[in-house]
Amino acid sequence: MVTLQPMNDSAFQAYIATALPEYANEHVKSGDWAKEEAMEKADMQFKQLLPEGIRTKGHYLFSLVHNDQKIGMLWVKLTETAHDQSAFIYDIKVDEAYQGQGLGKATMTALDSFARSKGIKTIKLHVFAHNTRALSLYKKMNYQITDYYMMKKV
Repeated sequence: MVTLQPMNDSAFQAYIATALPEYANEHVKSGDWAKEEAMEKADMQFKQLLPEGIRTKGHYLFSLVHNDQKIGMLWVKLTETAHDQSAFIYDIKVDEAYQGQGLGKATMTALDSFARSKGIKTIKLHVFAHNTRALSLYKKMNYQITDYYMMKKV
């Protein structure tokens, strides 16, 4: 079982220190951004999305806990419109030492419970196409592909 515990300030600072370069690198790998501009763009996006850090309204940043061990993190934003109450997963990470043990699936199940408790009807996410491990997990958890972005280098 995985529990979602609100992230504290020190966990958030540790998360940002690793998340920014990882996010920048993912965009470089996918061909979206040039390496020279990637960190600046990643930093700008994070500041736009989380202007108040872990206290940004509508955003929930969690430490993932299993057997009293912190095993990763989850960041979701809840949105309510006239047509939908939804959550968007901005980031989810199970630390490498804990991967392959079913804890990603347990995390998604914990997120489902959290979403239901908040009246959420839909959970959305973006995954880079080269992240085949995540794609496999999301398919197992009944996520449906809703869009494709395609690119060709010439």
